[in-house]
Amino acid sequence: MKTTKRLLAAGLVLAMLCAFTACHKKNEIAVTVGEEEFTSAYYMCALINADSEAKSKVQETLTDEEKQATDIDYYSKKVEDKSFVKWVEDTALENLKKIAAYKALCKENKLEISEEDRNNAETYADYYWNNYGYSSYFEPNGVGQETYKKYMLDSNYAATYFEHIYGAEGTKAIAADALKTKMLENFQLADKLDVTFSEETDEQKAAMKTKLDGYVEALQKGSMTYEQVYKDHNGTTEEADTAETEGSDDPKPQDSYAELLGTEDTSYASDYYETVKNMAVGEVKLVEKEEGAGYVLLVKKDLSADAYYLTQLDLTLRHLIADDDFDKEIEAYANKLKTTVNDYAVKQFKVKKIKTPSAS
Repeated sequence: MKTTKRLLAAGLVLAMLCAFTACHKKNEIAVTVGEEEFTSAYYMCALINADSEAKSKVQETLTDEEKQATDIDYYSKKVEDKSFVKWVEDTALENLKKIAAYKALCKENKLEISEEDRNNAETYADYYWNNYGYSSYFEPNGVGQETYKKYMLDSNYAATYFEHIYGAEGTKAIAADALKTKMLENFQLADKLDVTFSEETDEQKAAMKTKLDGYVEALQKGSMTYEQVYKDHNGTTEEADTAETEGSDDPKPQDSYAELLGTEDTSYASDYYETVKNMAVGEVKLVEKEEGAGYVLLVKKDLSADAYYLTQLDLTLRHLIADDDFDKEIEAYANKLKTTVNDYAVKQFKVKKIKTPSAS
């Protein structure tokens, strides 16, 4: 009789514990898309990333004054005509569907993530987790390092399948002339000397303007090269520059000082893209920054004359050309996959309860 009472008591305690913890098991499956199963922790990882993306989108709509606030009410904002919470939830699920689609398509086409990409994914995951503070963001929300690593690794399936379709030897390979045309439409090349004022006096600013005007004149006359201008302005020695580049077999541009300036659709977006676009090759221009904040000296270079950049930008250009079609293909494929959401597992995660490092 005592044994029976103990068993009943233990059962009551277990039932109470289950009630308090909702009995969510480790590696519980939250979402299934096609043959791909995603655990609750993996779903939370997707939710956190979607939340971060939504906040970035909101930030883009704020005024400079609003951005300074420490208590931005993100949940009162709309993202792409959806409530903040709805957008985050929908995006997290859509991202899982896309990951499942990438993995299924790679499996269908017998594609594997390269060993190099696998190693890079793990290295980056470890670095972000341990050195970039990601552990203090994900762990308080129930996402462990191994789940984060898997999420990072899975992101490589997209690149693997993209290369299979639009790479140099892909089923829909993009021609070299199309890549070059896209490069010249979206990028400019220039030597750029940037001078920003902080606490300079009016006299010091005037002296700098005179110095920069002298550089412009020297460059126009050909009495100085941009390299000489750069070294004169920065006090850089020939020996220091040589030491930095010696022993490297990596491909190099013809002009090591030149910078790529891109349109706003690129990761090289620059405020000076349009200015340089409207300059002639070799032209020199001194541009004053807004509100007298400084100057930028620009010398336009011939982007098409250096084969280095077409190689350097190869993947970027393929994405600029093909991303829209690629995204449509993936979305259509993902929508054909059967998606099952375990509401019991998913509803434990609330967007408004996502912990951030400052709040945890």
